[in-house]
Amino acid sequence: MIDLSADLGEGASGEDEIWPLIDSANVACGGHVGDEHSMRDAAARAREHDVRLGAHPSYPDRENFGRVSLSMPPDALRASLITQVDALRAFATLHHVKPHGALYNDAHKDRALAEVIVDAIGDLAIVCSDTSQMAAAARARGVRVIREAFADRRYEPDGSLMSRKLPGSLLTVDEAAAQARLLAREAAVIARDGSRIPIPFDTICIHADMDHAVARLRAIRAAI
Repeated sequence: MIDLSADLGEGASGEDEIWPLIDSANVACGGHVGDEHSMRDAAARAREHDVRLGAHPSYPDRENFGRVSLSMPPDALRASLITQVDALRAFATLHHVKPHGALYNDAHKDRALAEVIVDAIGDLAIVCSDTSQMAAAARARGVRVIREAFADRRYEPDGSLMSRKLPGSLLTVDEAAAQARLLAREAAVIARDGSRIPIPFDTICIHADMDHAVARLRAIRAAI
């Protein structure tokens, strides 16, 4: 069975409809959004629907929803990530950690940044791209890697995600279902230049904050 996951606890409409449709959740824990109420609610939803719960920390940047790269001293960033993960851990046992937004994208290529993230998560598994520096840093330390693929985002030829600022980076319902089908059958996607690239994965993620997220997830489930 393919594990379907979603980034949740971000205040998007339709989140209540997403919980029954997924196997794993990455829950915002205060860095880009989220508070005690949202985290407590997410923990309850995860228990109700038997969903594996993970933390979704970010650069501490609520103003920009964690989607802007920040230059921070490593110790300050590490401390912030630990605080965020522990905030969600107060309400439930955690299964994994998945960095959010710009932090995820920056650490895809930046080994030093990836090391800070791995330092902060302790013995929890990390959710990231198989080819990322996060995966390399985690494996070097014996930390379990949950390889992530995205059904609703278009990829660059190097396996990174297209910037949300670029047209076509967010896939339509039909495009996402087709990408999920190709992932399920061949562990591959069609990148924005038309090339077919391998994307080994353990979980397929969708973003709850995108328009038509519920319809997209239902179409993906039907496709795979």
